[in-house]
Amino acid sequence: MAIVKIPIAGCKIPAKYIFFSLKNIFQDEKAVGLLKGKFDPILNKRHLFFFNSGLACFYLILKALKQSSGKKEVVLSAYTAGSLVVAIKKAGLTPVLCDITLDDFNMDMNSLGGVICGKTLCVLGVHMFGIVQKGLVETRERFPDVFTIEDCAQAMGSKLKGKDAGNFGDISFFSFNRGKNLSTYGGGLVSARDEKIAGLIQKAALDSGAPPLTLSEKIEILFKLLALNLAINPLVYGLLYPLISRFKDTMPPEDIIIKQYSGVQAGIALALLGGVKEISKNRYALGMKLIAGLKGTEGVILPKIDEATQPAFNRLPVVFEDLARRDRVEAALCKQGIETSRLYYQPLHQMFELGYKKEDFPNACFFAKHVLTFPTHPRLTERSLERIITAIKKS
Repeated sequence: MAIVKIPIAGCKIPAKYIFFSLKNIFQDEKAVGLLKGKFDPILNKRHLFFFNSGLACFYLILKALKQSSGKKEVVLSAYTAGSLVVAIKKAGLTPVLCDITLDDFNMDMNSLGGVICGKTLCVLGVHMFGIVQKGLVETRERFPDVFTIEDCAQAMGSKLKGKDAGNFGDISFFSFNRGKNLSTYGGGLVSARDEKIAGLIQKAALDSGAPPLTLSEKIEILFKLLALNLAINPLVYGLLYPLISRFKDTMPPEDIIIKQYSGVQAGIALALLGGVKEISKNRYALGMKLIAGLKGTEGVILPKIDEATQPAFNRLPVVFEDLARRDRVEAALCKQGIETSRLYYQPLHQMFELGYKKEDFPNACFFAKHVLTFPTHPRLTERSLERIITAIKKS
């Protein structure tokens, strides 16, 4: 086991940002207001709301949409985070799955027509791995009575046709949790196009209570941010990996806690936003270098990224036709100090009882079983990038 270890995901937060954010510890409303102003040009001055997590944002969106319609079904990709199903069920709605495509590993929009029906409330397009889900604008035009939601949790900084992720659906949400492209150790953002829906989201938040964080909770977050910033250092990460690995999320949450976003977190987000454009370009460049270096490698399936798409890769997914080969690559890179991840071990219909057969959604089943993801954050060095390419080619 290598002493130095590059983590699968990481957002560097300079310690000075954390200390400077202390001035906002009693100024939640002011700091969040400033943050809204910074997001205005990114999300075209839509209606913005901040809460304590991306999952809380999604749940409140669903509660709002439910108030505007008697429809009950939410269409989403068969391969994505199980926490989304928890939110859908908690909102009293029904998850309906659509298979993925093995081109870019997002929802297969060509199959959507056979899934949407008169009961469909909304379609959730998840920008998996930072790769923007295509076809959301066309879906809005084709099904004007169905809401479109963007899950941008892994896609801060990603673009499609020059537009930032978060601008393609009726509503979008972001996550600022650990491992995201912009992290404040928790937090999330809702962006709504329609004023009426924005009002319903605000009402849903009020109905849910959404209390502010206590002083002790804010201080705890600051210490966690300092610890997280230290932990993603490859030397520290390697030394503490046996301990850190215990805190990795492996199961969907049982419930959703809804609170306000704190001023200290908003202050850090404000500081980090200044560097998002450059870091996003770096993530894109690293991911594309990996794809270029692996192009033509027999037995692996790479995401197809066209010229119109510029993902700020949260991580790069590679599908191995031979499972033994994937395991060899994983073991080899672990010895060389590069963390890889399977991410979600099962498609949603195998995580939850949703009324489907185990063999349904063959692409999602194949992908979940055969995928391995690789780091694309700025701490990935050129040498480590070459090690990944070599390990895959020679395995």
